[in-house]
Amino acid sequence: MISRRRFIESSAALTAVSVTPLSKLLAGENEGYSNKSIRNILPRRLQKGDTIGLVTPGGPITEEQLKNTASKLKEFGFKTYYLPSVLSQYGYFAGTDTERADELMHMFANDKVDAILCVRGGYGAIRILDMLDYELIKQHPKALIGYSDITALLSVIFERTGLVTFHGPVGVSSFNNFTMEAFENVLMKSQGKYKYSYEREAETEENPEYDLYAISEGKAEGILIGGNLSVLDSMIGSKFEPDFENKIVYLEETDEKIYRIDKMLFHLLYATNLKKAAGIALGIFNGCDYNEEEPSLTLKQAITDLLKPLGIPVVYGLPFGHISSKITLPTGVKARLNAGKKTLKLLDKAVS
Repeated sequence: MISRRRFIESSAALTAVSVTPLSKLLAGENEGYSNKSIRNILPRRLQKGDTIGLVTPGGPITEEQLKNTASKLKEFGFKTYYLPSVLSQYGYFAGTDTERADELMHMFANDKVDAILCVRGGYGAIRILDMLDYELIKQHPKALIGYSDITALLSVIFERTGLVTFHGPVGVSSFNNFTMEAFENVLMKSQGKYKYSYEREAETEENPEYDLYAISEGKAEGILIGGNLSVLDSMIGSKFEPDFENKIVYLEETDEKIYRIDKMLFHLLYATNLKKAAGIALGIFNGCDYNEEEPSLTLKQAITDLLKPLGIPVVYGLPFGHISSKITLPTGVKARLNAGKKTLKLLDKAVS
């Protein structure tokens, strides 16, 4: 069993860093914020031997999940560090909102932590957005990695600070060869351009959810932003609503009925500026091609009906989302989408 008092996997070398008490952070201090004039901040590239801080800003984890995460990262040459709160639980959250926000801020403030990896998603990240010190994050930039519910943190931190964040594996993900190839190319190699490779998930040949196809052909360039569809939908109308204009918007979802996908996508199209996106890159909508009610559209019909009329490049089936083999997408980096060829390419480096 893992001791909750153990702060670092191999030693107690990391010192605790005090952060601004959350009670001093004003809930409305970022009202009216605009990122139009903010310059992108690239986190330092990861290297073997670096220390990765493990956090749980959403749902709770088990000691076994924590142990397995630390073990996997050790195999790849990383050290791990975490606070006792990583194993906290408060209902369906990994601790109270204050615990989860303090944990994340501690990792940003601690200069001996080189990057931050979320152990899992699970609902909760959106509830701490108003409790984060974005100026402190800006002054202590480092890679934040996760997906699904972590979408809220990835998009808002980029919008408010300019810090490039990473939609990639969480600690409980499968770090297979395909996943690690993209992870290393994006986070560990400071290169100007990178074309993502494609790999279809094993044993999915008969499942149309994993098909790769163009909805609207064409090419587009823009800054990457996006994430989980339902999380982005829940941010509409708030001061955290993302700006999609002229962006390459990437979207994924899991375990939602077709009509729910239709409903959330429609909401994004008509309640935000998603229609002004440069292009849309859809990942795998795992477990979403079903409806209990009949008759029904297929998932492909529903998303095609909504997105094809936009007249912008749209492709479905790129390898990201709630799947085993996934690419790492840097929010805030310029990319080129070629829907006709069904490819996505980074045009700038994501790390310094």
